[in-house]
This record gives sequence, C-alpha cells and structure tokens, in this order.
Amino acid sequence: MKKIVASLLIGLCSLAVCAETHIYDGKGKETWTKTDLKPGDVVIIPNGTYADLKINVQGKGEQAKPIVLKAETPGGVVLTGASWLRYWGYFIVVDGFDFNDVTYSMYKNKVRAIIANRRAGSSSESSKDMCQACVLQRVRIDNENDKAIDTEYKWIELYGYNNVVRYNYFGAKKSGSRVLQVQLKHANAQKLPVSHVIQYNYFASRNAGKAVGNGGEALLVGDSNMQHVDAKVTVANNLFYDASILGEPEVISNKSSSNIYRSNTVRNTTASLTLRHGNRNTVENNWFLQGQTEGSGGIRVIGDDNIIHNNYIAGSAGGGKSAAYRPALGIAAGYSKKDDEANINGYQLSERNVLSNNSVIQSAQPVMLSTWYDRGKLSMTRPPMQTTFINNLVYQLDVAPSTADWVRGLAISVDYTPDSEYGNNYGIDKAEYVPSFAKVKGNITDGKVSPLVSKGTKAESKKELKGCDAFGTGDIVYLPLKKAGADLSKMDEPLVWTDSVKSARLGPDWLNANWGGEKKAYKGC
Repeated sequence: MKKIVASLLIGLCSLAVCAETHIYDGKGKETWTKTDLKPGDVVIIPNGTYADLKINVQGKGEQAKPIVLKAETPGGVVLTGASWLRYWGYFIVVDGFDFNDVTYSMYKNKVRAIIANRRAGSSSESSKDMCQACVLQRVRIDNENDKAIDTEYKWIELYGYNNVVRYNYFGAKKSGSRVLQVQLKHANAQKLPVSHVIQYNYFASRNAGKAVGNGGEALLVGDSNMQHVDAKVTVANNLFYDASILGEPEVISNKSSSNIYRSNTVRNTTASLTLRHGNRNTVENNWFLQGQTEGSGGIRVIGDDNIIHNNYIAGSAGGGKSAAYRPALGIAAGYSKKDDEANINGYQLSERNVLSNNSVIQSAQPVMLSTWYDRGKLSMTRPPMQTTFINNLVYQLDVAPSTADWVRGLAISVDYTPDSEYGNNYGIDKAEYVPSFAKVKGNITDGKVSPLVSKGTKAESKKELKGCDAFGTGDIVYLPLKKAGADLSKMDEPLVWTDSVKSARLGPDWLNANWGGEKKAYKGC
C-alpha cells in the first residue's frame, strides 16, 4: 500500500511540479550553486557567519509560486569578505541576508559587484541569463572592509526586466563607484523598457570614505551611452541620508529616459538629484531637507521634456567644490551643437522642461534657470529653451542668496556666463543666446529675480509663510502661498532613520522596530 501511495505521489509531483527545499550544508569559502530550480522551491542558508561564500541560484518560478532564496531567519545569515549573491531566471525572491565587513570579488580578472541578478560572466546585452520579475528584499550591506576603499566597484547591479529592490539597508560604502546601478545594454539591444521598481530602501552615509570628483553616487539609472533608452524605472519612497561621497555632485544620477522619481527623501547630502542625461523623466513629490549642509543641492535638469513638479527643497546650502553644480533647483546650459555631437557624456541642449509648484526655501543657490559651467575648451553656447516655470514658491527668509556670478544675489537667476548678464564669452551676438520661456506665471518670491522671469513672478516680501511640523516627523515645513509652492497634502511623509525614530516600511523589518507601524499623514498647520 505504501508503495502504491508513493508511486501516486511521484506521479502527481511530476504533473504538478512539487516544490523542494534545498539547505546549504557548507561552512563558506566556496562557490555554491543551485540551478534548474522549479516553482515554489525554497533555498535556505542556515543562520551563521560565512566568509567568502558565493551563492548562485537559477530557476523558473511563477508569479504565484516564486523561487525563494533566503536566510533561515531574516538577518541571521552574515556574509563577509568576498561573498556574493547571483540569481537569474524568473520569479525569484532573495530575502533577509546581512552582508558585513564585505569587499569586492574577482571573477575572470574583473572586479565584480556584491549582488547582481545576472549569471556571472554572461553577456550584458542579452537577457537570457538575467532575472525577470525578481525581488531583492530585506537585505543589509554595511561596514565595508577597509581593504576595499581604494577599489571602485558597485555593490549592486540590476539587470533584466520588471525587477523590484525594496526594504533594504545600504550602509557605509567607503569605496568609489555606485551603491546601486541599473544596467541597460540589454534593454537598448532589445528596445524594451526594464520597468524596475526601487522603493523603501535606506541609503546611508558614504562620507567615511575618501573624497572623489565623480562616481560616488548612491544610485545611477543607466549611463551616458544609454540616455535615449526608455527605461521606465520607478524610484519611490527611498531615504538618502548623507548618501553621496564628498566631491560627487549627484546623489541620484539619471542617465536614461522615461523614469519616475517620486516621494523620496534626501537629507543632509552634499549632492543633488540630477537628470544628467535623458528625456521625459518625472520628478515629483520629493523632499530635499538639506539642513544647510555645505555642498548640498536639490534638483538639477539637463535634457528635454522633463517634469519637475510639487517638490519641497529646503536648506540647500550650495557652495563647496563645483558650486555651480549644486543649485536648489536648476537647469544647465548645453554644449554647442558641435561639442554635443562629439561628446556623448557632455551637456545636451535642454528644451521644453516644466518646473511647476515647487517650494524652494532658505537656500543659498535657490533657482538657477540657465547655468553655465567652466568646462575648459568645450563651449556651453546653448541655454535652455522653451522652459515652463509656473507656480513656484522661492522664499529666502533669513538666508541671503549667493553673490557668485551665476546667482548675483538673486532668488531666481537666469544666467548664461560668469562674464555678463545674458551674454557669452565667445564673442557671438548675445541676443541669439538668451534663454527662452514657454510660460512664466504664478511664481512668488521674497527676493530679487532676473528680468527674464519678472513678469510672471510676484514679490511678496512682507508675507509671512506659515510653517509647522506638518507630518509629526520633527521637520518644520512651510505651506504654499496662494497657489505657489508644493501642496504638502499631496506628499507622503518625509522619511526618517535615526536611532530612536524610523519611518514605517523603510528598510528591513528586522532592523526597524517600527516597520509595521502607521505611516504619518499630513495634518496641516
């Protein structure tokens, strides 16, 4: 009878594909691989500390029956040294690992990331060995080994399509290069959007490392060569705290098109969210609470048809190294057509961008609607064209705007070169190079503004803004004035991560005792 039942079960499993549990039984210092996993299979790493353990998992799960690679208990598996995770296939969930005292790995004589959803050594232009509809969640990477400081490498590389990175803690990356980079060569080759979602992650301070001039972003979506790819990545409800290396002007660097940056919080960070390349991106409902941190910025725009709407930027101090790259809200001038065509990583002409209902409060380099940079022999001869600038609130209160050439004490400046108000220093008729506007209307400020935007900007220096802790997070924020400024009631709470206070749903639940708590709602002033 038992043989008959066993035979029946084997028959049913072959028809229904029975799930299996696979348990690692090693001690680390090895490469451990599980491939051809089936829907519902579970791969468990027992609790403990493992040095130099390289875990590779591949399989085809289903939406209702994903493959799960997990720590025995969330946070109970500590991976150290040159450990890594590689996972590829369909519907795979990676859950609950703790990387500590980590460093990069070498594979085929190349420096490799700690986590990647692609088979090591496979083609970056084919999605065959990448992940689709996979999830990376409740993972911590922290306390990078000091031996890694002088090597540039990424912590996470995201490939494939329709993947999610959520509820993670990305801590003190002291080495150069990005914490997380979205790779797009395969999307470019296949002409498909990747449609990833990056949400509820905490990107912590990076300033224990050495200062860099470039390459120290927390998040990079694409690269200069992929700027025309419609990536359609959504970056939402993440917290970036002091999250770029000193000297790097971009904490979030966008280098692709059709992405959404929504409801993120940037605090005390010496950098900006920068649409460095790409078109048709949306930046909305984000918080930049910079606390007068030297070098801090807000949002910087390069490209066409981008929408910057309902963002709140306060205490952006600007200054520091490459100060002109760090406005609270700004658009850059572009290279000449000749120099643009010769430099894929240069500054493109910016056209038809919309900046609406943003609040810029107490910022030293407030709004800069055409900014020239010293790029050596490269000519920045094309200012932004057909910009829409409507219903923005720019209030200085007790903070005076910078007197640098490209601000000149203005709350809203429209500069072109450091030499003259709307000219250039190449001896060309300056009238041809004045920035143009599609619409300027409904803006309010308590400061002085460029004559190019004065007709659509009202001075309200005697009006007092109403401010309060509108979300109960300890942040004093100011309400819009009339119809100008960010409507705070449409925004999610400013995110917080301190020893005593952590926002609900942020980071791993095993690090956040308030993970399951109530989100803080807008309560007004």
